This record gives sequence, structure tokens and C-alpha cells, in this order.
Amino acid sequence: MPSLTLPAICDRAATIAFYPDLCEALGTMPLTLDASRVERLGQAMLQMLASAARSEGGITVVNPSEPFLATLRLTGLEKVLCEGVPG
Repeated sequence: MPSLTLPAICDRAATIAFYPDLCEALGTMPLTLDASRVERLGQAMLQMLASAARSEGGITVVNPSEPFLATLRLTGLEKVLCEGVPG
């Protein structure tokens, strides 16, 4: 199963840099995203991850950091991005 690690600061610049790797890794199998290093999660990354979650294979977020989970709770995206992840 393909796997990527999200950067610590997931701002617009990080989203632009991460996009090619994400596109290459997405496929028919779920892509595992390690969110353990995330300290800040911005709107651009949230939008990209929500889109990836709805792709053919989807994504599975593992090891979400507290800042990652707090942002998802604030935006109401926890069910879209972290369904089944304890937090």
C-alpha cells in the first residue's frame, strides 16, 4: 500500500510542493498518509486532502497529531479525513 508523510507545516507552499507526490501515489488502493508530524494544517492542504479522500482509492490517515485532529474538529472534516481513527 503506498504511503506518504505529511509535512509539519501544511500551508499553501507545502501543499503546492506535496501535490505532485500525492497525485503520483493516488490509485485504486487507499493511500496511507502519516499525519504524526503535522503542527499546522491550512486551508489549501485541507482542500487537497478532502479531494484525495474522495478519489477512487481514497486515503487512510494514520497517527494523526493533536493539531491535525484539532483542525479537523474545527472544520468538521474529521469524518471525511479520519473516519475510524481514534481521537
